[in-house]
Amino acid sequence: MELAGAYTSALTTFAGLGAALILERSGARRVRLGWTNTTSPRLKLTAEGEDDATIAAMIQQHAKDRAMHASWLHADLEGDPWAGANAVFSPRIKSAAAKSGKGAPTPSSAEIAARWQTLQKARYEGIDQELASPGHDADLELIGALGEPAYWRIASNGPRPDEGASRWEMKTRNRGEDFVGNRLRGLARIVAKREPATVLGGLTGRTLVDEAYAKNRSDESRTATGLTVPRFTDSALAWCGLWGIASFPVIHRFDRPSVTAGAFPVGRFMPAKLVLPVLTGAYSLGRWRATLLSEQLARCAEAGVGEETTARAWLVSHGAEALIAFQVNVSDNPNAPERYLGEGTAMPLR
Repeated sequence: MELAGAYTSALTTFAGLGAALILERSGARRVRLGWTNTTSPRLKLTAEGEDDATIAAMIQQHAKDRAMHASWLHADLEGDPWAGANAVFSPRIKSAAAKSGKGAPTPSSAEIAARWQTLQKARYEGIDQELASPGHDADLELIGALGEPAYWRIASNGPRPDEGASRWEMKTRNRGEDFVGNRLRGLARIVAKREPATVLGGLTGRTLVDEAYAKNRSDESRTATGLTVPRFTDSALAWCGLWGIASFPVIHRFDRPSVTAGAFPVGRFMPAKLVLPVLTGAYSLGRWRATLLSEQLARCAEAGVGEETTARAWLVSHGAEALIAFQVNVSDNPNAPERYLGEGTAMPLR
């Protein structure tokens, strides 16, 4: 299957990584992903014994399973201050220090601590349930890569729970919405209702159906959730793209913001750019992840490919023809800043 989009779109690479994860964890054999060595490169996804139709059917079934109410996507926090309005596994939600409602008293330190403990208990119980469920490895990988509200992060101006979240979880927080409850759930239901042929059309770019924003202007669509500028985006492609976040793990730090793979400068809460490799050929998900997490990619991203001869040679030996840098754009809304990635700029390695 050749996925829709160019190497200058972060969504395409994320969708390829997400689709590869879904196939591999669903039992497909020898899943491989890589860009074609052509004038207009396309991202090609293959699996032994599978064709386009069966790949699309596996992705549709994956969404159908996650649309079921028993899925971790549907677990909500019931206690104060969330009151069922935030998902257990969203990494950015209302702070435990928030008031429960208009006119409510400010919670005490003991109340805040109890709320965080309630959140952690809900997360542990949900993770235990996924661990006990065969075929849910991909779910655990995404849960881990999304990060979590950082109950441990306190600065001079107060708590900073968002600093434990993945930088690629870019759902805007308007009206208290969150990533899992207000984006993943909806996409799961949408993709689950499609026929596999419609899923296939969206993944390959032959069709573009953005069900959630069908009655809106293109620039009002947030289906891509920051992986492109706001615009109509096919729901099946976006579903795979958001599962691609699983390949960008978060490393937590006690006294600073957590580190997200691919985000540079390393460790900055609001990164300036995402850097992705362009692997030409057919590579395993493990090879992609090893390259994404490599010191060599980080050195080239920070210092520039022209300054890092040894790192550049290592990347080339592992299949990378170039690195692509995507600027992280941030809106000027102080209450709910919106982040999204711009068009990528190529940095050839040869």
